[in-house]
Amino acid sequence: MTWLGAVPALPGEHGAAHGDALLLAALDGVPADFVCTHVDRSGPVALTTLSAHVTGEVDVDRLAAALGGPVTLLDDVDTPAVRAARAGRDRVDGRCVRFPGQPLLTGTHPAAEVVAVSAIDRVVGIGVEVGPDDPVQTLGFLRPVCRDGELLLLVEPAVGGVLRPAEAESPHQCCGGH
Repeated sequence: MTWLGAVPALPGEHGAAHGDALLLAALDGVPADFVCTHVDRSGPVALTTLSAHVTGEVDVDRLAAALGGPVTLLDDVDTPAVRAARAGRDRVDGRCVRFPGQPLLTGTHPAAEVVAVSAIDRVVGIGVEVGPDDPVQTLGFLRPVCRDGELLLLVEPAVGGVLRPAEAESPHQCCGGH
């Protein structure tokens, strides 16, 4: 098992959810249990990057072509952050677009079940405390965030006494999309 890093070059201007769909389509057939997107602000222009924990063989050249950008097997890179990620001690902060247990989380589930059946470490409320029995209505879409080595599902109160993910699959554009 290894981690890989990529700098995808997606065509056109896309919203986050649409970009996620393109990334996941490019990763179709790649045996990866965790796939996260990150914002690299180290250069003069911020870039969206991708990291994936690969659990089998991967054709790096095919993946690079599908993503439209370079792909690096991080086993060949030696930095403290990469060593920590390889050891499984650290997940780089970002949005998780694929994670173990994700397919089981459709419909409404108690917060404790969300944690029990998936790689999500905690369900965290925005403006509300979350108890283990509080219902989380997934709406079939979850994008937890990696923060400080934990996978967190951010939720907010919704009509009907349920909690919903803070990030919607298809957010509306405000201000006429400008």
